[in-house]
Amino acid sequence: MAEINTHKVWTRQDDSVLETLEEDGVYRVKEKYIRAKMGNLADIYINVYKWLRNQASKRMDIPEAARYPIWLTTHEELKLPEAEGCINFELEIPDSNILIFDMEKWDYIVNYMYLPEDDQDRQRFKDKLDKYNINVESDIYLENFYPLLKQEMVSSWERLFDDNIRLSNHDVAICWELKKEWVIDYERYL
Repeated sequence: MAEINTHKVWTRQDDSVLETLEEDGVYRVKEKYIRAKMGNLADIYINVYKWLRNQASKRMDIPEAARYPIWLTTHEELKLPEAEGCINFELEIPDSNILIFDMEKWDYIVNYMYLPEDDQDRQRFKDKLDKYNINVESDIYLENFYPLLKQEMVSSWERLFDDNIRLSNHDVAICWELKKEWVIDYERYL
């Protein structure tokens, strides 16, 4: 039997996630959780999460029932701090079930910005925005006035998966579900 390569990762989740894992053996994020947590901003996140799922499905198998990512940290010292009503999970997840990328690149996407290859590319795109008198970069995506710029922007987001393009040394990971058997340890905060 072949050995399965795994990654040790950490995630902070609501107390209810542990209950779900114990009862069902698997946890998946539901849209209602995103809406409850993000309020008026939920549609912004849901929209980019749909893009992320579509792109991630080209690189890994995603269970059909899994619609939204679960965020993980790849270094224990970067795990989220204690929070009332939450649990910090330590997990051992098979490599085939996680996707690791540069967090700063994700920041461009979630803020509806062009993800540059490098500083020159960033300046080139900024010059293009100046030419069109666009002051708020996210308007390219959120408004319907710039379809070609929007296409260029969304295409740039695929750089999220290009390990040769680094904007920071801070990696994060996502998975699409948590399984009970992946849990090594957890800390509950009351």
